[in-house]
Amino acid sequence: MKEELPPLKFGDYWIRKALPTDAKEMINCMQSVMDERIYLVSEYYFYTERGEAERIKNPDDLNLIATLGDEVVALLTIQRGMYKKTRHTASLGIAVKRKHRGKGLGTVMIKRAVEWCKMNDIKKLNLEVFSSNESAIRLYEKLGFIIEGRKRDQFNIDGNFVDDVLMTYKLD
Repeated sequence: MKEELPPLKFGDYWIRKALPTDAKEMINCMQSVMDERIYLVSEYYFYTERGEAERIKNPDDLNLIATLGDEVVALLTIQRGMYKKTRHTASLGIAVKRKHRGKGLGTVMIKRAVEWCKMNDIKKLNLEVFSSNESAIRLYEKLGFIIEGRKRDQFNIDGNFVDDVLMTYKLD
């Protein structure tokens, strides 16, 4: 049986597992970060509200949200490896709306995600980050992630080529 995390109060925020009814607010949060064009690969969120609600139901994955009132201001996803040979791994993605950054929200959410990974027998947590996102890389390193690799000039962000930095957190 998969273990779950209880909701957590963090300052004025609540951090909790997402519900299908959160889909619309989650899409708004993701699109807000995508609109900045410097943190995420995609510039448009592809899931519909219905598709996002279905994605949230996947029992193998974790979808955490941070809310301020009724607004989703940050979200984090853990997607477990889908093949027998990769079930011990997972991929992390995180998005925090601009005015909620720098308050420790991302740190708390990542720590909660690592806790969930440990409870659910995930041994290796991976993420990818633009080399231009130096503050995120410093945060990930502070939390124990190491750089495992780099795809040079993988992305063209407004005429500037940046690397895709591959980072890993070992849980054993």
